[in-house]
Amino acid sequence: MNPELSRIFEKSWRATTKVLFGQELENLADYSEWLEEYLLPAARRKSHVSGKEVIVARDAYPKTARFVAADELALNRNYALSINDIKDIDSIAEALKEKCEYTGNRVLGNSAFVESSDIVMDSQYVYNSTNIEQSSYQYSTYMNRRGSKHCFGGGWAAAAEFCVMAVGAIELRRCFESHFIEDCSDLYCCFNCTGCHDMLFSFGQRNRNHVIGNLVLPKEKYAQLKNKLVGEICEKLKADKRFPSLFTMLPDKAPKSLPNTGLPAKKREESMEPIEKAFSSTCGVLLKKPVGSITLFEGWLNEHTIRLAEVKTMFGGKTPFPLNFGMVSEMPKSRLASVEETVELGNVALAEKDLSSLDAVIGALGKIAFYTPTWWTGENTNIIKSPIVLYSTNVYKGFESTYSENTGLTSLSLHSKYAYGCNRIIDSQFCIRCYNSVYLNRCMELDGCIKCADSYFCHNSEALQDAMFCFNMKGRHHVIGNTELEKEKYMQVKESLVGQMAYLLEKKKSLPWDICKFGT
Repeated sequence: MNPELSRIFEKSWRATTKVLFGQELENLADYSEWLEEYLLPAARRKSHVSGKEVIVARDAYPKTARFVAADELALNRNYALSINDIKDIDSIAEALKEKCEYTGNRVLGNSAFVESSDIVMDSQYVYNSTNIEQSSYQYSTYMNRRGSKHCFGGGWAAAAEFCVMAVGAIELRRCFESHFIEDCSDLYCCFNCTGCHDMLFSFGQRNRNHVIGNLVLPKEKYAQLKNKLVGEICEKLKADKRFPSLFTMLPDKAPKSLPNTGLPAKKREESMEPIEKAFSSTCGVLLKKPVGSITLFEGWLNEHTIRLAEVKTMFGGKTPFPLNFGMVSEMPKSRLASVEETVELGNVALAEKDLSSLDAVIGALGKIAFYTPTWWTGENTNIIKSPIVLYSTNVYKGFESTYSENTGLTSLSLHSKYAYGCNRIIDSQFCIRCYNSVYLNRCMELDGCIKCADSYFCHNSEALQDAMFCFNMKGRHHVIGNTELEKEKYMQVKESLVGQMAYLLEKKKSLPWDICKFGT
């Protein structure tokens, strides 16, 4: 890190720890290894131009792919493909083999003071982070957005401030090692809490204050115990330069006796009919015809998404569980519960004698610590095997759907609709297999793109309209393989290529081409 950015982050770190612990922790660099523990795997490649390190948000590319850093990229390179080169998709792939470049270290919009990061949009003071939008002072974080600031470690949060090692959060203030949190402040080592403030070592709480170990305390007693426990957390951080994960504080084994939740497994109304209808409509828009049931394409649509498996909870229910989403996939399976079960379990509390010291609390946590990969908020309708859903409709096997509708096998769909097989897609519609992209309309196989429409197989491009097989282009129309065509010729070639895609999808239920592996 350059010295000036290092100085700025040291100041932010000291301010954040003073807010959390009442005293500053010095030397941020001493904690850097610990703060990286919750990061999702990012690719670190070498630029084929300069040899310098290139950070790429998703490690989805083959080792043979050619990379270039965004600051050494030549936008709108004309690949000058011939008509013979674009006669079919295999010919295009062969023609692009020695020309296409994948791009990392992407810093977009009104961003500044960014280092060792990728896909940073309208953000300032960002280090070792990926997929950061409209945020500042982000150190070793991922997927933070909507004005998040002074965040160290963790990620997947919106509107989070003064947080250390927090994952999965909305509207969060002054929180440490707390996950799956909504509209909360001043939380330490808590999980699956909503509308809560002033809380330590608590699980499944709703709209409660002054709680330790799920036990509601008088305000004065809470303040006394909080000062002691937070002080001990701070001393442990000073000594060890790290703090144990909430998921590793207790053994990964079932407790000897389980509390009674009093809840039968809850069944919700589910129907595949609107799922199938919306998928067919999307295929009609992109491929000019339906190609079959969505269930026949699950392997292909899931290739670059967060995969889900259905697992049993400790209380007889079932819940979808992510297999490849970092720390969330490390929840102890011996302590899984449904979201309804965890709320009921939140009524089981530690005794006051268990709160006498940090060691005492951690030693007693086995009585109350249960985890759920499920997080539902708001009015949700027709949700099928999808664990994280906020105000969404007609979601099929998607990992997270927030203010979205008609999505299937899509992970991290934010304010989007008619999206299938996508991973982290925002404010988009009618998309199939699009990744890390924003403001797309009628697109298929786009990766790291912004404000594109009617485009197929494009990487790191912006404001494309009617484009296919393009890399690192901006503001172009009627382009195939970075080669501009007359509109009539473009539409003729497009019809042929889209027909080829539809034919193979009907016949094989997948395509042999992939934007993350194209030309390699």
